[in-house]
This record gives sequence, C-alpha cells and structure tokens, in this order.
Amino acid sequence: MNKLNTLLLSVLLSTPLLLSSSVKADLNLELPDFNLPQLGGHTGSIAASIKERETGLDVLRSLRARGLLIEDPEVNLWIRSLGNRLTARAPSSPNPFYFVVARDTAINAFATLGGVIVINSGLILNTSSESELAAVLSHEIAHVTQRHIPRMIEKAKNNKFATGAALLAGVIAATKDSQAGGAIINATLATTAHQQLAFGREAEAEADRVGLRILASAGLNPQGMPKFLQKLEEYGDSKTAEIREFLQNHPLTIKRVSDTSFRASQFGVFKGKENISYQYMREKVRSLANTTSRAPVSVSAQIKNYSNILLLRKQGAFQQAYNLAEKQLSTKNISEAALYAELAIKQRQYNKAISILLPLSKIYPGNEVIAIPLSQAYISLGQIGPAWKIIREIHTTEQTSLEFFEVLQELSRLRGNSSYAYRAVAERNIRTSHYQSARIQLTKAMRLPGSNVNELQEMRQMLDQIKHKKLKKGN
Repeated sequence: MNKLNTLLLSVLLSTPLLLSSSVKADLNLELPDFNLPQLGGHTGSIAASIKERETGLDVLRSLRARGLLIEDPEVNLWIRSLGNRLTARAPSSPNPFYFVVARDTAINAFATLGGVIVINSGLILNTSSESELAAVLSHEIAHVTQRHIPRMIEKAKNNKFATGAALLAGVIAATKDSQAGGAIINATLATTAHQQLAFGREAEAEADRVGLRILASAGLNPQGMPKFLQKLEEYGDSKTAEIREFLQNHPLTIKRVSDTSFRASQFGVFKGKENISYQYMREKVRSLANTTSRAPVSVSAQIKNYSNILLLRKQGAFQQAYNLAEKQLSTKNISEAALYAELAIKQRQYNKAISILLPLSKIYPGNEVIAIPLSQAYISLGQIGPAWKIIREIHTTEQTSLEFFEVLQELSRLRGNSSYAYRAVAERNIRTSHYQSARIQLTKAMRLPGSNVNELQEMRQMLDQIKHKKLKKGN
C-alpha cells in the first residue's frame, strides 16, 4: 500500500466515528412499533461527524470524476427526490445524504461513510415497482442512520486479520486511483471493492427493520421489501451471476426473508398509489445503461412508446425518434416533454423546443430537466438574454448536474463575462475533485472585472474550502 493510502486509512481509523446525540424523525405513531434494538449508537464527537462528511464528499466527487455515474439531470433529480422522501422519515443523521445511480448492470446498491448511497442501474432495472426500489434505498439509509459502517471500522481496528487494504477498499476505495497500492482496487466501481466490508446478519436484520419503518412512514408499500428479497432468493437459485455481488454484500437467509415478510404484513393493506415517474425513469435508465434489455411487456402503451423513442435515440435514429415523438409524446408530462424537446433540438427545431418547454418552465422554475434544454434552444437562436434568465433560476447544490456548469460557462462567455465563465469551470472541477484546476480557474476569475462584492466573497470561500484538498495527479 502506498504512503498516501496508508495515511488516509490511519486518519480514518484513528478518529472516533461515533456521533453526538440526535433526535429521531417524527414518525407516524399509528405504525406498529417493533421495539428496534439500539444497535446503532449516537454518542461521539463532532469532529468524527465532520470527517465522515468529508469522506462522503470525496467518494461522491471521485465517482463523478471517473465517469462511473449516470449524470443525466432527470435521472439524478428523480433518484434524489425519492431518496429525500425516505430520509425525511428516517432516524436523523448529522450528515447529508447523496443518492447517485451508477452505470453498472450488476444488481447491487451500497452505502458508505458520509451518507453516499450508490444504486446500480442493474438494480433499478430488476425492480418491478417504485416500492421495491424504495425498499432498497430505505435499507441502505438504515445502514447509515444506524452507524453500521463506522462501527464495523471500529471493530476491525482490533482485528489483526482486517488488513488495511480491505478497509481501504471497503470504505474509501472510491476516492483513490484504481491501480493504487499495486492494483489493490481492480474494479471500475467502488461496489466491487465494497464487498470486503459486507454487513453481518445482525446489521442486515436491523437495516431491514428500520428500512421497513422508513418505507411505510414515507407512504410507500412495505410489501416492496419482502417482494424484492424474494426476487433475490429466486435469482440466487438461477444460473446467472448478476445477483452474486448483492448477496455478498447483503447476506440473504430464509429467516431474513420470512421475518421481513411478517413485519411488512403488520402494516396492513397498502392503500397508496405508485408514482408513474418510476416507470419513466426505469426506461430512461435502461436507455443510458449498457444493456440490451427491453421494457417489460406489462407496462402501459404510454410507457412503451416512451421507451421505444428512447431506444431510437440511443441508436442515433433521431429523425425517426422525432417523428414518433410528434405523434406519441405529451407536452404536459415533464419526462415526455423533455425527450420531445431534446429531439427537436437535435433536428434544429429550436422554436419548437421552446414552445414545448417554456410553459413548463413557468410551472417548475429552476428545474434542471426543463431549464437546461430550454436555455440551449435559446442559445442556438442567439437569444442570450432569455437563456441567461432561465439558467440563473437553477439553485446549485453539490449534486447539480455537470451539464449545467457547461451551459453556464458558455452563456457567461457569450455575455462577455469571462470571470463568471472561469467560475463555472471551477465549480464543475470542484464537483469532480479536480481541485488544482479549480484553484487556478477561481484565481483567474477573481482577477478579472465583472464580479460584484458578493460573488468575490463566494469565490474566496470556495478557495478556502479546497485549499486543504489533495491535488489530483495530472491536474
């Protein structure tokens, strides 16, 4: 193991990774109480919480830097919205959660330090409902709120067989180069390395129990969890190896399946309604993932049409896809309208794209799914003012799409504001852990005219935040 990896591992293992007292979220008191065990403690230091948060950001940014994630704004907004709906009903955590979709056909999902939850595209494609997918997310959220990973690291400190390589691979592999330490990490995604920190049966059982409560409290069908576990059990008996990775990380037993099924039944008959956005996004993930699978035969004609047009787009048959979009897609549905407008832009039908998206932008201001293609259509027509107004309505966060910053850079350049263009590049670089490049861009931006006092202060703060970050090689 090289010196850098050893140093990072020592910092993590020498820090007490238990958090200060926290108050549980206000759960629906009408739900049955299962007297959950206090497996995940809540005592510890603020410094440990800060260290976890920094590690989570490092993992997230490294995954984005390697291009391992699906960066589509609509898919990202959808998975974050579902994740946020669940975390709002989960036991509280002092650190933020980050939900991302990996372009990997293996059926897997994992949570790591700092609240980063990675869901493989293969897992999404092998769920049958929003509740099944939400069950997996709830389970991973429970691993975070119940402190399973930090407690596992703490336990491993006293285990002479727990090598530094195994811990590094399981916890911070995503932040390191895949060839570091003599090819310690051979896979292209942290999930493979994460197998070495597979959760024990006790932690898995607790994550199921807490996850079920989160699922039901969020208004989703608790039966989604036992249904998905039963599906895993069936896959486990098949000749395919797709499910092997998930089962290595999440041990499956007959007792676990039966216990989850019994507990889910205690919540009563589900009377809610599944959100159709799940079906749209499952098809979009299918089109963006490296898979030849097709939409299930059971989906509606509306979803089949959407899926077929996505397939034509993936194959590069843009004219044919656009012709079908004109006949089959609705301008009132965001997913269909966004696809229709994208295809119109491909055909240089910029005014058509604007006519599709402008009404939606007034209903959903600041929505990346609408604002980005709408501003691109305006740019193509040379209408920089309207494009700037639309793009500036987007509130940036750590998970703002990289495409947004590319559009922001181009718009800033066209407006003659080089300072803001440099800043846009810097913000994109920060989110992909290219800190040296970000530092250079911010320094250039601050030396140029065009920034007001508040903007200069914001850039100084960004410089302060990244000055202690490790510099990526080659940047």
